[in-house]
Amino acid sequence: MIAVEEHREDIAMTVDETRLSREHNTNIRRLKRLLRPLPRRSNIHRYPFLKWFTKAARQRAYFWSFRSSEVVPTLYVGCILAFMPLYGAQFPLALAAAVILRSNLPIIIGLQLISNPLTIPVIYTTAYLLGDFLLGIFGDAEEVAMLMDDPSQAQAFRQIGYSITATMVGGMLIGYFTGFAASLAYRIGARRAARTFRRVRNMRRPRPKNPDVPATAVQEVN
Repeated sequence: MIAVEEHREDIAMTVDETRLSREHNTNIRRLKRLLRPLPRRSNIHRYPFLKWFTKAARQRAYFWSFRSSEVVPTLYVGCILAFMPLYGAQFPLALAAAVILRSNLPIIIGLQLISNPLTIPVIYTTAYLLGDFLLGIFGDAEEVAMLMDDPSQAQAFRQIGYSITATMVGGMLIGYFTGFAASLAYRIGARRAARTFRRVRNMRRPRPKNPDVPATAVQEVN
């Protein structure tokens, strides 16, 4: 009877192990598909601008680490840069931020792809409207224009300066909350993946035999 129960437990564990292994492998394949278009150690030399720093980038292990200590700051800074009016300077700034913060390079570069010629009108318009609303409540930067003597130049300066300031303020706010949501989702996903990996690893370990069960009991059942 004992042997039958142990056999049933082995079958149950085999089913659970298969299910967890399949889930774990599916998550890994999904992550690889997401990271495929992003720079990696093996292909960073193919990317414009980044190829100039190939040797230095490959020597920095934190560039390729997916631990929370490297990924969470990356998500915050990468999202803020992506939503600010910095198109054309985002990749150099992202690389500099990755070096200073010792953060993940593929993620911070990939986040800059959020702002592209197709999405920039929507992103910058939304950022400007939000920044304009906030500056209307807390004050704006128009007082700086009063330092200029020419009224026409002052008017132009006020308009350009205010638009840039409003867009930056709105972009920073949108980027911060986007980074917060992304970091929260990453922490939850990372914990689930780590828990699944530990369960699969523990199931694959050979179970110790129970020394209290006499061999004759197993033979009697058979």
